[in-house]
Amino acid sequence: MSGIRIQIDPADKILLKRNLKKNGRGQQFFTHEVRRLSQPYVPRLNGVMERSAIEQVDKITYPQPYSRRQYYENSGKNRSGAPLAGKLWDRRMWQDRGKEIVQAVARFCGGKAK
Repeated sequence: MSGIRIQIDPADKILLKRNLKKNGRGQQFFTHEVRRLSQPYVPRLNGVMERSAIEQVDKITYPQPYSRRQYYENSGKNRSGAPLAGKLWDRRMWQDRGKEIVQAVARFCGGKAK
């Protein structure tokens, strides 16, 4: 009778190897891609809100005093000539380009997207 021995790395080592640790490089890449692809959807009159965005590991903050109101109430009839700009920009961007982000993150982490 022959024995079979399977040796598997610990989960932490696997996650580290694939850049999937909590707040790791995979999360940073995801956050950056969301910000980058959301820019055309952000209301823009003179670009202050877009340029002042703060990208942290797991969130993007728009610190301007009017950002919250723009996020929830913008009518989409902006004067910037950007046809995609309007309210709830992250959700609308995800509807349009979410699969693209998933594929990019999968490639970055060494996997495949379904």
